[in-house]
Amino acid sequence: MTEQETESEGKTVDEAVKSALKKLGLHRDQVEVRILQEAAGGILGFGAKPARVSIRRKLWGSPAKASEPRPARSPRAPRERRPAARAARSEEPREHRPPQTPVPGVPTPQEEKAAPQTTRPPSPPPDPAQACAATEEILKELLSRMLFTDASIAAKWDPEQERVKTHVRTADSERLIGPGGKTLEAVQFLMTLMVSRRLGTPAAVHVDTNDYWQMKENEILSQALKGIENVRNTGRPYRLQPMDAPMRRLIHKSLAKHPDIMTTSEGDGLWRKIVLRPRS
Repeated sequence: MTEQETESEGKTVDEAVKSALKKLGLHRDQVEVRILQEAAGGILGFGAKPARVSIRRKLWGSPAKASEPRPARSPRAPRERRPAARAARSEEPREHRPPQTPVPGVPTPQEEKAAPQTTRPPSPPPDPAQACAATEEILKELLSRMLFTDASIAAKWDPEQERVKTHVRTADSERLIGPGGKTLEAVQFLMTLMVSRRLGTPAAVHVDTNDYWQMKENEILSQALKGIENVRNTGRPYRLQPMDAPMRRLIHKSLAKHPDIMTTSEGDGLWRKIVLRPRS
């Protein structure tokens, strides 16, 4: 590693990048980031791996090369006109290509251009009653295997967010939440996959205990409200902090019918964020 490049580790890619920036004393827009290893939470916290990144200072060109004088070009001699040669070339016959014989069942390029583009039909929304029943059944079995023997589950349909909202009561809620909410996040991710597979259609499942996610969502929505005021006052787009997919979905759904604000997403991976824009 040189003074312009370093590697660092962290619980997330964001933490690893911040640590590396601190080592070099640079800002995010001054470096190029290469992810060497994504953070892995393992299965319910087991087998976790840290994120590892390499950052290098951006090179904006070599001043030494820019200051080198360019060699002077020698004047070109005037080209000699050769009308006879041009006339001879123009009289040469062009290559004749025989028309392609159409093959049955294979569209020609003209037919491919004219053919309408087919799009996949959207999946049907889940039935609320079936989604809630499947969530309670699967989550009860999952928590039992995780040794939460005293857990009680209450699932209800959230029409505004179009998801199953589940609350778990247990005396060991801190263990269910896990460090930084990683265990609860893993449970929620597994539930979304298993319930969607059971129903045969995508279904969003929200799993909360001790109001952990509720407080997180209230904080995110508060930031969105500040962003809305900023857009109204300035008329310019406002970018929220990067967040994971469930939180982005929360904002998209909450502001879908807002009369003045529309939402879009930009960025990739852990840097993906919500952008609030004026609807007009």
